[in-house]
Amino acid sequence: MEKKASANIKDVAALANVSTATVSRYLNGNLTRMSAATAARVRAAIEKLNYVPNSAARQMITKSSYLIALIVANSDDYFSTELFKGISSILESSGYVATMFDSDSDIHREQSLLKTVDQHTFDAVIMQPFSSATEIAELVHRDMPIILVDRETPGSPWPQVVTNNFEAAREAAAYFVGEGYTHVIVLTSELDSVPVRRERYRGILAAASHVDVVEVSESSYNHKTVHQQLTALLTASTERTVIFALKERWLLEFVPNLALQGYLDNLHATATGFADTSTARLLEPPMKLISQNPFLLGASAAEMLVNALTGHAERNALRVVIPATFG
Repeated sequence: MEKKASANIKDVAALANVSTATVSRYLNGNLTRMSAATAARVRAAIEKLNYVPNSAARQMITKSSYLIALIVANSDDYFSTELFKGISSILESSGYVATMFDSDSDIHREQSLLKTVDQHTFDAVIMQPFSSATEIAELVHRDMPIILVDRETPGSPWPQVVTNNFEAAREAAAYFVGEGYTHVIVLTSELDSVPVRRERYRGILAAASHVDVVEVSESSYNHKTVHQQLTALLTASTERTVIFALKERWLLEFVPNLALQGYLDNLHATATGFADTSTARLLEPPMKLISQNPFLLGASAAEMLVNALTGHAERNALRVVIPATFG
């Protein structure tokens, strides 16, 4: 039995009695340049012929893949998942598709991913950067929009969507100091590797005088030593102590065990930190936390990106702050 040839864009145009350019505009969602009757004819022709657009041919015509690269710092974090959801919610409504890449908190892997994105047909990039603005510019040679999210990058020529990290950390630390917690244990990934962590740390130092730091390796899944460090600091201190986690992942990994073992009682010792989901608020004993909104961060970044891709970049601010709230 002879295989039936697939319909092409010319077949659709002929059946709908329009030009191939009109069909192309319809497929790209550009319906403002045709009447409702014309759009209905094109849609009916596509359905009748069971026409499936050839994405490669479409890219040659439109010069666009409608693919957006999202490079997140660590897909193990709830932040990355919520960020991706926020970005996808806006991009998909505008006809774009986000593809998520995980740098695994490794600047060398991030830079390798940037090279890969630059060599393929992605239309734009949204990223949580470890790299400096200079390093990013050296790696991305194609002229495409870039939006930086979550991590403030000094000297960036691209729009950034960030949280008020310094102010939120200072407010939370000041609250606990006011409640008599004079000893703060900062629980963090490598402090010097990302500016956002240093901003949060500076905020804590602005309000508290006795501060210890316990760093957690993101490349290791054996954190027994970290637990031992925390318990040693808690038992050695005669001061009321608050553990201040700079990311939700560490709050969820270490605080429940410390509470179960009796180290945290919300009287002599308690915990707080940055939270990205409602999960952390289910911990016992209940804690006052800093709530971020990674979904909104992602949606805001995606909206700025769509503006840039559709020729409305002038609507974008260079820096947008989505405030975190403490309580």
